[in-house]
Amino acid sequence: MEHERDSKNISALSLKNTSALFNSQALYFFYYMAAGSYIPFIYLYFERLGLSGVQIGTLAALPVLITASTSLFWSGTADALHWHQRILRISLFLSPIAVFLLSRVTTMALLILIIVVFALFSSPIVPLLDSFALKTAVKNDRSYGDLRLWGSVGWAISTVLVGWLIERLGIHWLFYGYIVFMTFGLITSFFQPRQHSVPKSPIWSGIKDLLSNKTYILFLLSVFLLVVSSSGVLTFLSIFMDSIGTKEGLIGLGWALSALSEVPVMMLSGRVIGKIGSKGLLMIAFIMFAVRWMLLSFVHTPFWALTIQLLHGPSFASFLVGSVTFIQERTPAGLNTTALAIFNPVTYGLGSIVGSLLGGYLLDQVGMSVLFQVFSAIAFGSLLFFMAGQRNSTQPASSA
Repeated sequence: MEHERDSKNISALSLKNTSALFNSQALYFFYYMAAGSYIPFIYLYFERLGLSGVQIGTLAALPVLITASTSLFWSGTADALHWHQRILRISLFLSPIAVFLLSRVTTMALLILIIVVFALFSSPIVPLLDSFALKTAVKNDRSYGDLRLWGSVGWAISTVLVGWLIERLGIHWLFYGYIVFMTFGLITSFFQPRQHSVPKSPIWSGIKDLLSNKTYILFLLSVFLLVVSSSGVLTFLSIFMDSIGTKEGLIGLGWALSALSEVPVMMLSGRVIGKIGSKGLLMIAFIMFAVRWMLLSFVHTPFWALTIQLLHGPSFASFLVGSVTFIQERTPAGLNTTALAIFNPVTYGLGSIVGSLLGGYLLDQVGMSVLFQVFSAIAFGSLLFFMAGQRNSTQPASSA
């Protein structure tokens, strides 16, 4: 009887673990389907409203500023009160409502207001998804990349589908796609297995420990510069592709190709990190970003623009997996979400703000080719900074 009971317990645990894996993959899939409907086309939409490069850069920087200001609060609250699932569901419910309102306004003042509201609602989503994925991956002896790659698949599908719909039915389909796919994500979140509570950590002392680690600080500074270069290009990439005669459907295909190029990188990331470490994977990312932006500065036809999008996997996916793994190695127990939320404001937050605003200025003043070259130089400089910062780093500061 005892043996039979143990077997049933093992089977139940195995089923629960499988359910957690599938749910994490599905959440990534639907969230990035929504993001793939929105991000590649929203700045093209703003341009067609008649906004200038600086105005578009401002609208790109605003949500990042709000996210940087609030994600640490949301994530710290989730860690302290174990409200991860509750906050995630609220965010998945309110974000598409804000996007619907965004589709109904055209003046700069109202665009700013709705963008701020949207950013406030959506800011906790990615840290919460990443935290859940990291815990699920560890429990099931899987890599973070194995789960996150489903986000890339979702992005690839939606960018092609929504790009095709926009080309035939109009630019507003970017909003409809976002609303539909986020609704699927919300439904999926209600099937998320309950997470075991971990002992509450002293949040501010944990943050103090992270921010007093020299290796971690230098890492944050170097990836800040890298995100400046990435955001400065990607904010205006669809506008660039449109300017060289690329149809909306092909613009969507270009973003899909970039997402599909992430899949093999994420599938192999566990083995690559096992051989060269997270620092080695990050160095590959720095180099590929610099090469990618420089190549774009010489492009004048849609074919080569689409071809260069294939470098997105070796650049962005390497950066994403390498960064999350690097952070996980240095995260105190019970502060997974909070540690990710420190990283996000510095890089995707402040770095994206600076990149978007600088990119808007460069677009208006010197044009696309010089914009690409400037951001290629910044990416290469961030590599040198990273190498200098990690020269004496051989062991993680702490372990998750």
